[in-house]
Order: sequence, then structure tokens, then C-alpha cells
Amino acid sequence: MKSAKLKLNNRILFGIFLFCFGSPLFAVSIRAKLINPKKEIAEQNLSVLIFETKKFAQTDAEGNVTLDFPSAGDYTLRLLRDTGIQEIKISVGSEDESRTIYTEKKTSAPKTGIVVEGEREKTVSSRTKVRYEEIKRMPGTFGEALRALETLPGVIPNIGFGGGANGIIVRGANPNANTYLYDDLPILYPFHLDGLTSVIHNDLIKSIDLYSGAYPANFNNATGGIIEIETVDSVQKTKGAFQVSLWNTTAYAATPTSGGKGYLAIAGKLGYLDKTLGATGLLPEGIRLPRYNDSQIKYVHNFTPEHQISFYNLTAQDNFAIDVPNKPANDPTSSALALLSGARASFGQSFRTTALRYTWIPGDKFQNRITLINFDPIGEYNVGFGSIQGKQYQRGSYVGVRQDAYWTAARFLKVDFGTEVRKFSFRDYGTEVALRDPTNQSPNPYNSASPDFVGRPLSIQGNTPYYNAYTTLHFKFGNFLFEPGARYDYIQVTGNGALTPRATASYTFPEVGKGMTVYGSGGDVSRFPLTTNFNSETGNPDLRFERARKVSAGIDQKIDQVWQVKVEMFKNQFTDTIIDDPYASSPVGLNPDKGQWLTQPIVANRPLNYSNRATGWSHGYELLIRKNARPGTRDWFGWISYTWSQSFQNTNLYQIYEGDNSQIGGIERKILAAYFPNSKEQLAPWDRTHVANFIYGWRMSEGFQIGGRWSYLTSVPSRPVVGDDGGKFSNPLNGLTYWNPQYSNNPYTSEYGYVKRGTDFHRFDIRFDIFENYSWGYMNWYLEIVNVYMRKNKNGYDFDNSRPFSATNPKQNDTFGTLQLPGGTVIPFFNIGMEVHF
Repeated sequence: MKSAKLKLNNRILFGIFLFCFGSPLFAVSIRAKLINPKKEIAEQNLSVLIFETKKFAQTDAEGNVTLDFPSAGDYTLRLLRDTGIQEIKISVGSEDESRTIYTEKKTSAPKTGIVVEGEREKTVSSRTKVRYEEIKRMPGTFGEALRALETLPGVIPNIGFGGGANGIIVRGANPNANTYLYDDLPILYPFHLDGLTSVIHNDLIKSIDLYSGAYPANFNNATGGIIEIETVDSVQKTKGAFQVSLWNTTAYAATPTSGGKGYLAIAGKLGYLDKTLGATGLLPEGIRLPRYNDSQIKYVHNFTPEHQISFYNLTAQDNFAIDVPNKPANDPTSSALALLSGARASFGQSFRTTALRYTWIPGDKFQNRITLINFDPIGEYNVGFGSIQGKQYQRGSYVGVRQDAYWTAARFLKVDFGTEVRKFSFRDYGTEVALRDPTNQSPNPYNSASPDFVGRPLSIQGNTPYYNAYTTLHFKFGNFLFEPGARYDYIQVTGNGALTPRATASYTFPEVGKGMTVYGSGGDVSRFPLTTNFNSETGNPDLRFERARKVSAGIDQKIDQVWQVKVEMFKNQFTDTIIDDPYASSPVGLNPDKGQWLTQPIVANRPLNYSNRATGWSHGYELLIRKNARPGTRDWFGWISYTWSQSFQNTNLYQIYEGDNSQIGGIERKILAAYFPNSKEQLAPWDRTHVANFIYGWRMSEGFQIGGRWSYLTSVPSRPVVGDDGGKFSNPLNGLTYWNPQYSNNPYTSEYGYVKRGTDFHRFDIRFDIFENYSWGYMNWYLEIVNVYMRKNKNGYDFDNSRPFSATNPKQNDTFGTLQLPGGTVIPFFNIGMEVHF
């Protein structure tokens, strides 16, 4: 009996042991060291997911990690990098062990090349970096990672349809003064005409750097900001993705090539907003929403560890049209476009960037890169609206060769230097539409007696060389870094060049938190004019480069591994800005109308139409509080950005103000305008004093993620309408009166200039992501809701030309953020879609 009880108790104890410990009785633990054999370094602080068990682990500073498996067998390790997910297959035995896991194929150098990897040290001053993993599912971006630029400090988004980042304002600069680069290659525009969709596929983006201050000397042609898009630099296995949403479909595929010596990545996009939203009947008749497509190809091959070639081909194409029908019964109260009956307009833009790049790395102290570039941008429009009649085609392509070198000259000195030669070929023809008097604040398109708009005939073609050279010295003494640099650009057709020195200095206190850096930078940057501006037949061949002097200083504090606080102050001075100038002229010149060359080839006081008179300035400060997700966990992440700024501009043109009845002839007025410009400094029309963004994201589980975004913007300033023209003119097709607004022309009144602000803008967006994980990849279903609390946001003031000036006209202009259904129900704007990665 006692023996039976003992046996029973042993069985109970054994059962309790199994119940408490279960399968871990047969668990296997591997102490692994992860090594990248190409870089010959340990994989530090890298998150590792065991796909079959959904358990996370993280390597330490030496690449060591402990991996627990429930039993012996084959498993998949997912390495969660900033550039994407890398998978490694391993076999696990029945006993605990220690092993080295190579994260890439370990082959000898003579048999296979390496991917040219590693990131050069970048300036800390006036630079903000966002990585793809942080921004690819940000709410309010409609899945476009590039639109995360809107949330960065120093940036004012251009609020319009879609809230697209095509015209972001960087520290008070003109929204057209930015340069966008794709692996240091030019792209004409970053977003399609819908304002929702970028021209770059998300899965090709590794990170985005925004340079808002005196950017490094290797960049050029921007008085605003430099947006540098870095693409993925390695492909470990064949993979692909496609996405379907309400307005476009995207696709992506990438594969290693030549036995791992290189890779090929291809991506593309097709937009059909005109087939979805355009077919709902919510838009006025006659509007055809934008159509677009784009493609990106990147091919990389490593001949040896020292020699690499890369090939790129980027394209984008957009078009948009409006053709307002002229109906027998036109009622402006029931039709938003009745007053514009008969108006037509079409707009198209496209570009192609093709490049072949050779990189030579003979050792760890020197690297040289040579790039052959063919850039082909095209813009065209055709418009007919009252006295506005024009049709223009513009193409300013170039072929160039560029050289960039990086040399470690000494332990304390690194040197960047480079040169470039381009051959511009420009073609510009048609009829350019321009204001007869650019100082006219309220031109009327139906003024046929003395049209406010004129058409300038264009028929221009030619070519010109362009040269540049730059160098930057990086001196580092302990924790002190000093980086002086200079750049020179020259265009032969204008005979003008720009020498732009700049410098950055910083000092790091490593003992303060995880490191505190105090820095400052200053210098000049430049931007060259367009072909239509400087051509000798209808433009000004003596135009100079636009310039900006930028100064900034700040503190970057890393509190711990995940928290960062950055504060920066800035001031920018803009000079030599190109504007339409009715007073700029040449004493004698060729008749701009080639049709009159037989009868009058030479004219006196030939208008130059453009000058470098305009100036401006901006100042402000920025705050960034940022929390990254803690590696190896499902921690939340996000940031708060705040910008306070003021932006001013001055045309420096001669103005005829209210009460000026002096009798001055044309020649005298030109002389007066040349030497006594009397225009007043005003707020820039894109100025917003306060801009704030709160970004939050949380990967709650392997199958669910939620994100939120709240944005606040001060309203832009507008010119107060003080009256109308009495309804002098009307649309000749339907007889409807066109009431033209009038503005104050007395600079000593409170209503002069951009002084009236409306209601501030704020909006809350949210996004839900559901993931279905499979052995071959995953599916991502998402719902994005824009303007959750359906606020009727405003953006400036809108004058209704179908009615005279009154207490209710003008009124604040509704902006993007809600949808009104046919029955009158208002709902938030939303997007749903599905993305597949395999």
C-alpha cells in the first residue's frame, strides 16, 4: 500500500513538473554571435524575431544574443533593420550550443564583390533625418513616406487638395526654391498633381534627410531646402510588393543578381483618381482629375570589392485638364464654375533621369565616384480664359558628368571634393502668358478694352555649358568638429557665377546624458535661373544667381537610447531673387516678336521682363522632441515638432500709390523705377507663425498597429479686399458679370499688404493596420481616416467673382479634409487599401 502511494505521488509530482514547465523541458537555447562578414563587424543592437515563435531578442554591443527555441528543427530569423527585414534560415539541434551566425554569405573577396555600404558622417546642423520604418505608415500621408516631410521642424506644408508636400516651405523660402535628390540624382518634382502621391515608391526609400540651413557644399541649386532621398543599398533575397488603394496601384520587385554580386530593384505606380473620385459626381462638370504614372529602376553590380557600377532610370508623367461647358442656362448659385463657362486649361509635366555611376574604393581612406547623368524635364500648358490665352512647351534637358571624392587625409582631417560639367539643351516655344503690369494686384481676365494679361511669343532653342566645383574640409579634434567648405557654379550663357562659402562647427559633451552637441553653421547658397528667364530673345541674359545667406545655431541632446531633444534658431537673408519686372529693359535689342523681324527687327527699350530685384528674410526657432521605439520591443514611438517663424519679402519695384497724380512719361518712369524703388516690405503670403505636429505610433502586436497625428498651423496672411471694380466686365459667352476685387493701394493704412489672418488650421488623423503573417511574407490591410473630428478648416480668403463685395464676400476658403455626400452628409476623408509583401 505504501509502495502504491509512493508511485502515485511520484506520478503526481512528475505531472506537476510537466504542467509547470511544459514543452520547455525539451527547449533548446543557442548563444549566438551575429557577424556581418562584408563589413567584418558585429551586428550591434539589432532586433531579431524568431518567426515561428513570434519572440523577439536583441543583440548587444558585441553582436551576442540568446535565442530560445521550443524544440529542435528548422527556424526563420527575421533581422529587423532600418532598411527593411532580412531573413536567415537556421537549423537547431537538440542540445544547447554556441555558434556564429553570418548575416550575409561568407565568401572570399576574389570570388564575389561587396555592396558598397557605410554612411558618411553627416552634419548635425540644420539636418533632420527620418527613416523608412518610422514614416511608412504615418497617418495623414496616405501611405506616402515622403509626405512625412510635412511634420519636420522648419517646414510649413502647402495646404491644398491632398495637403501634398510638392510646395513645402523650408524656413521661409519660396516653395519653389527646394531641390529634391534621389541617391544624389535630380527629380523634377516629388509629388504627382493629385497632391497625394509621391513619384518614388516607398519600398525603395531607406531614409530621408532634410537640410534646412547652410547645407553641405556637395549640394546645390536651392535657396530653400535640400531633400535627400537615400534608397536601399542591398537586397538579400528575391522579394516583391504590390498595393491597391482608392486612387492608385503600386508594384515593387527586387532580386539579387550574379550570385549575390549585385541586385536589381524595379518599382512603378499608376494613378486613376479620375476613375474613382472623378466618377462619383462630387466634382463640378468639366474637371478631369489628374492622371499619372511613374517608374524607378536601380541596378547595382560589384565586380570586385573595389569596383562597383550602378544604373538608374527614373520617370514620372502627369496631366490634368479642365473644360467648363457653356450651358444655355448659367446660374452661379447652383454651378460653381458657371462664371468660367468656356474656360479651358490643360497642364502636363514629366521628367526622366537616367544615370550610370561607377564607384572605386581602393582602400578605407579614399573613395571616388563618377556619375554620367541625362536629365530630361518637360512642362507644358494650354489655357484659354478670357484674355488669358497661351500655350507653352518647355524642355530644359542636360547631359553631364559628375565626380565626387571622399579622402581621409589624416587622423584629424577628411576631405570631400568634386566637380561637374553639364551641357544644357533648352527648347521653349509657344505663347507665354504674363501680366502686363506685375504690380497690378487685381487683374481682370475679361478686360478686353485694355487686357491685363499679354501673350509673349516664344521660339527659343539653344545650349550652354554649366560648370561647378566644391570642397569641404572636416577637421575633428577630440569632440570638436569644424567643417569649412566652398562651392562655385557658373553658367556660360549668362556669363555669371556664384561663389558660396559656408561652414559648420560643433562640440559634443559625451558625459551629458547620452551626448549633448552644441553646433552652429552659416554661409551662402545659390540657385540658377530658368531658361525662359535668361534667354536673350524674350528674357534677361544678364540675370544673376539667386542667393540666400543662412545662419543657425542649436543644441542636440540625447537623453538616453530612445529620447532626443533638439532646439535650433535660424535667420535667412534672400537676395537677387528673380521676379517679373515691367521696368527692366535694354536700350536697343532684337524685336521679341519674330514675326516682325522683316519689317522691324530692332526695337528701342526692348523689355527684359525679369530682374534680380526681389529680396526677403526670415527668422525663427524650432523644437524637436523625439522618442524612438526601444529595439527588440513593441514600444511606442513618435515625436513633437514645433516651429515659430516669420517670413518677409520685398519686390523692390517702383509702385504708383494712391494719391500719386504726378505726370511722368514712360522713359522718366523707367529711370525713376531703376534708381528709386519704393515698394514696401510685407509678410510673405506663405508665412505661418506657429506650426506644430504630434506624431504617435504603436505596434501593439505582430498583427496590429495604430498611429495618430495631430497638426496645428497658424492661418496664412491675406490681402484684405476693400471693394470691387463695379462689375465693369463680363464673360462674353454667357453675359455673367465678373466682379473683380480691389485691394488697398495706400501703404500707410492697416489694410495694405498681407495683414489679414483667418481661422487657424488643426486636424487629427488616425490609421489602423492589420497584418497577416505567412511563411512567404505578409499582407497589410489598412484604414486611414483624415480629419477625424471633421473640422471645417480654412485656408485664406476666397472672393466670389459672381457677386459684388459685401460683408459675406469674401469669405474664408474651405480646404481639404472632409467629403460631402450627395445627400449633404459630411464624412472625414479616408483611404482604404491592401499591401502585400512577399
